[in-house]
Amino acid sequence: MAVNENDIYLFNPGYEMRNDSHRIVLFAGNKPNRLSEAHWGSFLHPLHARIFSFFTYNRPIKATISLLGKYLKRDEQSIRKIVYPFIENSSAVFTNYNDEKVWIPKNIIINRNHISGEVAFLNLNPNVFGCCTIDLTTQRNYTAPQFFTFMLNNDCISQCIYCYADKKTKVGKRLTTNRILELIAEASALPVRFINLTGGEIFLHHDWFVILKKLVDFNLSPEYISTKYPLSDVIIDTIRNSGFTNPIQISLDACSSGVLMKTLSVPNDYLIKIMRGIKLLDNSGLKYRINSVLSICNTKKEIIEKLFIYISLLKNVTDWRITPAVNSNWIEYEQFRKLKPDKKEIESLYEWIENELIPKSKIPILLNRPVINREFGRCSTGSADFKGMRCPALNNQMFILPDGKVTICEQLYWMPQFIIGDVTKSGISEVWNSPAAQRLLNLQKTDIQDKSPCKTCRLFEPCFNVGNRCWVDIVKAYGKENWDFPDPRCAFAPEMINDLRF
Repeated sequence: MAVNENDIYLFNPGYEMRNDSHRIVLFAGNKPNRLSEAHWGSFLHPLHARIFSFFTYNRPIKATISLLGKYLKRDEQSIRKIVYPFIENSSAVFTNYNDEKVWIPKNIIINRNHISGEVAFLNLNPNVFGCCTIDLTTQRNYTAPQFFTFMLNNDCISQCIYCYADKKTKVGKRLTTNRILELIAEASALPVRFINLTGGEIFLHHDWFVILKKLVDFNLSPEYISTKYPLSDVIIDTIRNSGFTNPIQISLDACSSGVLMKTLSVPNDYLIKIMRGIKLLDNSGLKYRINSVLSICNTKKEIIEKLFIYISLLKNVTDWRITPAVNSNWIEYEQFRKLKPDKKEIESLYEWIENELIPKSKIPILLNRPVINREFGRCSTGSADFKGMRCPALNNQMFILPDGKVTICEQLYWMPQFIIGDVTKSGISEVWNSPAAQRLLNLQKTDIQDKSPCKTCRLFEPCFNVGNRCWVDIVKAYGKENWDFPDPRCAFAPEMINDLRF
């Protein structure tokens, strides 16, 4: 492509780089643009990061090429051959390092004139991207997770019959707001990619605004905020004043007070209040979406159609997401089984939605099909080949509980086997690389119960080393005492005690 060397070309501000000790993590930032990949994540060789750092200054590319040539001790024509393939590349490209593909997203370097508005030139020092040794294959982040979640509380305004959260554990001394703010500052310095907030109900935390504002100020905004709380003008104005611009997810399972009273254990006037809040949100200019969870109480065409008609009257909702309720560790299985919709019923409803509602909908209606079509007991070659989303637990995420204890994943909560630290006593990186975290990462056969098939499995080392076993599914399927059983996707897994299938 033609490059005007008098123009300013810069590292796309929709991406960010972080030194992860043995490689550079390249990821989509919290402020993607029309030219960047919104969900990108990959590992870079430090040399690439050093090259890209030269494009974080406000200067013409001819000056950048000259400086980069002096830094790398190469002539300017050689520098052009290195750099030009990364300038406004229309699709992802890769280079090779030790027979490994190093992927780089589209438009990694762009013309300043193609980005509207002000640009913050980061003026990055290339030397901050130095690494003593190179590892581009290990999936787990070395220095810190890419993201984590603050569970601000386990208090709710509803008692959902399908709830997967641990609301039974009594939280004694909660993590202080000051400590949360300190951890946000530490996360920014690492840097962490983003920090999510969850509950319980985050709007029941007395300092939710202070925490959200701090996240926005440090460019660590949550992916979205999910709530069943009836919003008010005060809450909406407070969200707007925080600068938060990502979606707000409103959970609404039906437009029937009777259904909501049955499924959420809320008062008769809850529907009126939640709809009043949605109307305020619809007029606010904030981005929001609707999420509906299917149970036996609302997996019916007439209920979904009534909800569709209501959503169709909203002016600014971005999309509607529909997903079946999934097993919970905190509701007795037999109780949950009675409220779990049948797969045929869900498929019939989905087909009707696709044929009748989606064609006339003004917004996307997103149906969660993967959750009802999951394959169990099929894979005989270890966790590397398990179908479905790769497990982020211990690889790039952690979950901070209301009292500061840290677990590896949402839904495992205070299970002692999965507690890897305590942020009232330690920092983020210290917890991430704690002895407890290392023990889980490097489980040996001697750590496994004799009754677990994993104990004698010939695939033990490669399966456990990959880090793609879903601990949540294992605990849900076999019980908390059998946390070390095979992932139920494994062909050598025993029959599930609590069936995860629909």
